[in-house]
Amino acid sequence: MIESEKIREPVKSRNSTVMMGLKDAFPIMIGYFSIAMAFGLMVKNADLLLSDGILFSTVVFAGASQFMALNMLTTGAGWISIVAATFLLNFRHFIMSASLGSKLQKTCNWQIPVIAFGVTDETFSVTMAKEGELTPSYVMAVHFFSWASWGAGTASGYVLGFFIPDALGSSLGMGLYVLFMSLLIPEIKKGRKALLVAITAALLNTIFGYVPFIGSNWSLVSAVIVSSLIFTLLNTQEKGVANE
Repeated sequence: MIESEKIREPVKSRNSTVMMGLKDAFPIMIGYFSIAMAFGLMVKNADLLLSDGILFSTVVFAGASQFMALNMLTTGAGWISIVAATFLLNFRHFIMSASLGSKLQKTCNWQIPVIAFGVTDETFSVTMAKEGELTPSYVMAVHFFSWASWGAGTASGYVLGFFIPDALGSSLGMGLYVLFMSLLIPEIKKGRKALLVAITAALLNTIFGYVPFIGSNWSLVSAVIVSSLIFTLLNTQEKGVANE
């Protein structure tokens, strides 16, 4: 009798953490579903297949990066420039994953890539807000329900595209710019450097678009890299002067 109770106890504890993960992920699920519907409509308007949209959201699962990648894809950008641009946009995930890893209890080898895959701005904020160490089952629950909501929203938006006017569906392309602004504005509030980096990148993107050996395919990636390097060097010099 005692042995059977010991066996059931971890299962019960794991179930409770999964339910806690569902509860904490619910607000994310609501937001993800609505935004993913807009993405699904954009996939439909881009004349891609439903399977393309679902794979986009379930394999990539990267929010703003998906909107950017879809926009670049429809404008004829090459796959290398799309991969490079999404990599740069999601580079912050390396830092978030490292921070999340410092709060995790001991994990199995197979759990590490699964948890890393589900890290987004929203899931990171929710999980890191928990006090104390985090159990892998709780984190994976938050990530799974958020991921499932994003995929379901994409599929629903694509299907909805068959029943709404094309003009309304096309207007949802503004979702790309809204998502980027949601990333930029909080950083601008912290200081003007983020605004200067964004303005510099926008100007360089316009200039690079007219350079023959760069062109529109690589202008965005080149602008992000150059503007980031410029302000990184300037920030390093400022710190060096302050330390002298």
